[in-house]
Amino acid sequence: MMIDAARTLDPSLGLVSDARVYVPNEVGLWRTVAHLANDRGTAEHSSGFSSAVGAFDANRRRSLTRGAGEAVERFALVPVPPDSGHLLVTTPCEEKRIDFVSAGLGHASALGSEIPWYRAMDLVSGNESHIPAPVVDYSPRGIPQEAPVARYFDPSPNGAAAGPSERFAKITAIAEIIERDAFLWAWRHRTPLKKFTMKDIPVSLRSDPSTLRFTRLLRTALDAGIHATLAFVPNDDGPLETAVGVILDDTENGQFGAVGLKASADPISALRGALQEALQIRELLLARSPSSGTGDSGVTNDEARADFWTTGPAIGELRGWVQSFSKSPLPRAHPKPDVDDLVRYLDRKGITSHWVSLTHRLPPAIQALGWQAGKAICPGAFPLTMDESKRLCFVPSSPDGPSSRTAFASTPHPLI
Repeated sequence: MMIDAARTLDPSLGLVSDARVYVPNEVGLWRTVAHLANDRGTAEHSSGFSSAVGAFDANRRRSLTRGAGEAVERFALVPVPPDSGHLLVTTPCEEKRIDFVSAGLGHASALGSEIPWYRAMDLVSGNESHIPAPVVDYSPRGIPQEAPVARYFDPSPNGAAAGPSERFAKITAIAEIIERDAFLWAWRHRTPLKKFTMKDIPVSLRSDPSTLRFTRLLRTALDAGIHATLAFVPNDDGPLETAVGVILDDTENGQFGAVGLKASADPISALRGALQEALQIRELLLARSPSSGTGDSGVTNDEARADFWTTGPAIGELRGWVQSFSKSPLPRAHPKPDVDDLVRYLDRKGITSHWVSLTHRLPPAIQALGWQAGKAICPGAFPLTMDESKRLCFVPSSPDGPSSRTAFASTPHPLI
């Protein structure tokens, strides 16, 4: 089923207040940018990372489609009054509650507070499970600080997804969890990644349309003076390959480090996605004012993280890690996975998967177009930290399987 992406971004349907598609930039990427209709921000906060959603892509239609999907999934993360009938559990069952403390999704102090719990589905057992609302809900403006429970959680958009079916959304959401879990483990432990070069593409793949789209983008970036390091996170025989794109640059405003990720069963698609995302972050960083020298203790949201990743010490650490990357052949392609394949893979690593359906939060006109939205919560996967001051970094599993190993945060991650 195809959904009309242009119609989705029509402000009259209630999803966005404004949406625009910009002509290709210097590397040929179309840019779809929208502002959500349920954004609680004020006029003085009308710019920056937290005020817009969207997607960059070498293809206009894909940019529009991905940008519309991003808008739908982010809109669905904001609570609405109908939650009481769809999500809220009136009498939470202790046996159904996830262990959010051991998973690094919330502080133990929250257990002494009155937490709203949402109804979810355990994708391993198929049974109902209960998730703390602050683990699901997310707004760039954060949880209202007057809420007593706010200081115990670090909400993030990680695992949110939308699509023409719930199956599509689940696959996209869990793939994102796998992608970020793989990268964050590598980042925290400074694991050397497997560096890719154009010469690594097998002759049999060089004329493939997907390969040609990727190499065309990479050459265009090089012609524009943009040098990206592309690499893969070492794979533990999982169903997806996680590609990483890193762009380190010197500009008139100072230094910056832009990082993009993409997990895919097809390594070429993963490389193209990681490069596109790195180029997108690069453009957003270039559009910012010079860094005010934010320290790692001041990284409490995407805006502050962007500031931090224009500082010398941060760039130096990222550059040092990139220099540790070693050359390796292009990973093999995998069969396209279904939901159960991804869930079983995480389960083998001691990570459970839960799905929270959020379609009811979408405007009626958006639901009528066929959009489905939700969020995957996977206790045991590395959480995506938004606010470094929360110090939520305990993870009960390692990339190789269940373990009591703990990974402690060092330099704030570069994912924006």
